[in-house]
Amino acid sequence: MPYYYWIAIIVSIIFVACVLAGLSVALGIVKPKRRSLLETSILEEEYSNGIMDFYKKSKTNEYKVKSIFEYDLEVYYLKNKMNSNHYIIMSHGHTYTHHGCLKYARMMMSYGFNIIMYDQPYHGNSGGSFTSLGHREKDDLYRIITDTIRRFGNDIVIGTYGESMGAVTVLLEAAFDDRVRYIFSDCGFSNLSDLMEELLKNNYKIPKYPFMCISNLIFKLITGVKYNGISPIKALKQISVPIFFAHGEADNFISADHTKKMYEVYTGPKKIFIGGNESLHASSYYKDTENYELSVKEFLKEFHILKMN
Repeated sequence: MPYYYWIAIIVSIIFVACVLAGLSVALGIVKPKRRSLLETSILEEEYSNGIMDFYKKSKTNEYKVKSIFEYDLEVYYLKNKMNSNHYIIMSHGHTYTHHGCLKYARMMMSYGFNIIMYDQPYHGNSGGSFTSLGHREKDDLYRIITDTIRRFGNDIVIGTYGESMGAVTVLLEAAFDDRVRYIFSDCGFSNLSDLMEELLKNNYKIPKYPFMCISNLIFKLITGVKYNGISPIKALKQISVPIFFAHGEADNFISADHTKKMYEVYTGPKKIFIGGNESLHASSYYKDTENYELSVKEFLKEFHILKMN
């Protein structure tokens, strides 16, 4: 067989291998292995003994909201025993369920807030055939906010609270929704393109080129947007409400630098909390609870969001 045949075969094998690797990376984002509601309930109970009992006692109602993309979003309402017109809508992270927001829900209910949680599309009991790390999710959140106002009145005050992918969701949504009065953003990324470069290098151990281009193309074919089109740090230019930024200092999945950059760039009212005690991804509340809650209280007081004792 002529040598150029061998060259063609080798090139073809390399090309196919690159495409498969890029496909694997993209599908790991849009169609990840998800934890079930049972799994997340067990995990949250391990992290905080008694939190599922709190949830069972506090959950007032469960209902569905139709997404503009035609799937159903499962929503969970926790009504505060205190008479309050403040509602916080909470968005959880990638591969998880609304149970990931329970730690924040318990804290905020103790301050007098009503809580709306929901399963992001392709997660928990919600529909949807894939996830897009905030791109479609922002529109789902907008729909849930609209539904919340319809259910509970035009005079309610709405804030949003997001963790990881949920943090991206609430920031992207607030950029075009002036009904949101304050935001809590915990361990989100500043720009998906930057995060993917970091993950390819540190987690996947593969070079940026050509895998970034291939996975980016596949991601766009599925979601309709490229990596650099999902950019909370750019969305901040359209936001002016108080934002509480939080992140774990030891986060080795999404570096705390992402939140620090967003905090530095944001020109509106803001506060930042960087969790210590070796806080990894989405764990700064559990790892540094006392300081986290103190920082949240200071935020609420400073920007007159809710009367605090």
